[in-house]
Amino acid sequence: MNTLFSSGYCCSVGATAGKNDELTISEALCDPLIAMVMRADGVTSEEFKRLLEAAARALKANLADG
Repeated sequence: MNTLFSSGYCCSVGATAGKNDELTISEALCDPLIAMVMRADGVTSEEFKRLLEAAARALKANLADG
């Protein structure tokens, strides 16, 4: 089942069920609770996506160095 949110992002419901406890970037962008917090904070989906992608790149670089 796919769900489309007002942010314009669409994702499968339960896409990571049973895999791990962390959301993918796509799942975070379409999570309704995260969307409510973003709306309350005045953060757009695109801003949040850029933040998550930058954090993922930094984490990947740190893991490669260490």
